[in-house]
Amino acid sequence: MTKQEALKLLKCNVTDLALKLGISSQAISQWSENKIPLVREYQIRDLAKGQPPLKRHTTIV
Repeated sequence: MTKQEALKLLKCNVTDLALKLGISSQAISQWSENKIPLVREYQIRDLAKGQPPLKRHTTIV
């Protein structure tokens, strides 16, 4: 999925996408125009289905 496909799928702009994913718009600006990170693609597809995006969980030991 490209960045433009993601924005079109969710009918939003970069700022709105960042808010939906819980990341900064600067992080999105670092994505390649041709291919976004796979984990973000899954999150975007979840959002398109009306589901909350999966969150990355970290375990502190």
